[in-house]
Amino acid sequence: MNWRDFLLLANRLATGISEADWRTAVSRAYYTAFHVARRLFADLNFTVPRADRAHQYLVFRLCNCGESLVEQAGRDLDTLRRLRNRADYDDVPALPQPQAIASVQLSQGIIQILDAARQEPGRTRMRDAMIIYERDVLRDVTWRP
Repeated sequence: MNWRDFLLLANRLATGISEADWRTAVSRAYYTAFHVARRLFADLNFTVPRADRAHQYLVFRLCNCGESLVEQAGRDLDTLRRLRNRADYDDVPALPQPQAIASVQLSQGIIQILDAARQEPGRTRMRDAMIIYERDVLRDVTWRP
């Protein structure tokens, strides 16, 4: 599965005509960014937990990676998750189309930053900072050499 295909779907749904389209666009936009982040962590040899624990796992580490743009992407991922929760679980207030469009754009920005973070030397600095954060703050080391 190419998780980035979700973003193409989200973009189409954001231009749809119903609130169901817009809510689904927000959800798919979030999950695109989530899976791109998860793949980045796997490529850096971190073991991302399954199910609901994965969401905070990614946000905590991104927000404490020592690379300011990536840390902002982590905060944006958290914002997008809250929007996704609202879209998926709260029937009021209504979710307007501009919110769906903004969510797709936010997801695109997160993905651009995470793609750039794959490049050296930032990649190694980020990985090393997250290893230290896991060891010293979280006391939950999930990185494997």
